[in-house]
Amino acid sequence: MIEPGYTRTNFLRTSSLSLPEATVAGYQAIREMTEAHLAMPGTQLGDPVKAATAIISVADTGQAPLHQLLGPDSYGTARNRVEALASDIEAGRELAFSTDIMQS
Repeated sequence: MIEPGYTRTNFLRTSSLSLPEATVAGYQAIREMTEAHLAMPGTQLGDPVKAATAIISVADTGQAPLHQLLGPDSYGTARNRVEALASDIEAGRELAFSTDIMQS
């Protein structure tokens, strides 16, 4: 699975997105994320040609981990998720180990 970060394309421009004309209360975080994405074009670190070359290389060689990250932003997001999961696992360890049948 290729997991690319942001690349400098027109994907995050209004010409490429279908956005609602009206908004509904209760989705402020989504609106903030949308505004951040709309402000992003031209500032993405990823080079789309390099990303495409990397994807083709993975397809041609078959040499990649199950989750092939592309870009430092993709790497950072994945690393943060792994650390959060590891923290949750350890926080729940005691309860996890408390559910077995006791051996006599």
